[in-house]
Amino acid sequence: MSAPSLSTPSRVGPAAPDLRGYRPGQSLMAQARVLADADDATLAALAEAGVPAVLARDLGRALDIAPRHFFREILGTNRSAAEKKSFTDAPLPAAAGRVALALLRLLAQAEALHGGGPGFDVARWLGRWIGQPQDGLQGRCPAALLGSDEGAAAVRAMMEGQAGRPG
Repeated sequence: MSAPSLSTPSRVGPAAPDLRGYRPGQSLMAQARVLADADDATLAALAEAGVPAVLARDLGRALDIAPRHFFREILGTNRSAAEKKSFTDAPLPAAAGRVALALLRLLAQAEALHGGGPGFDVARWLGRWIGQPQDGLQGRCPAALLGSDEGAAAVRAMMEGQAGRPG
């Protein structure tokens, strides 16, 4: 598996990855690790530069979320349009890209907190977790909050607070 591209789009800081080079078969976890410590401004710039639809498609598959639900309900975009874009190297709309990037950052956080031991699929765990109402989020599902910086921060804090609990 290839390492993520580290070339930089002109509108993104020098340490930010350029996700536009993502291709199917590359490691999503490697992409997630690169974004683990990215700040909100970097993620916003990456979303504006363009998050490949194919990366989002692969992320939805890794999270084991039905494509219709993943694209429409979680990313807030049209499934068929996004899937067509995944075959033409086209980017997602910026808002959907921001949610995909927030999910990648959560994936890295989940791996750091819960590991990836034998028989434990951290991406599938995350896919289930983001769809479950959480008391610490006032009964809301984490997936519903990922569209804003404040919501994504609350979800990251909620996950951090659950560290050490069984998955």
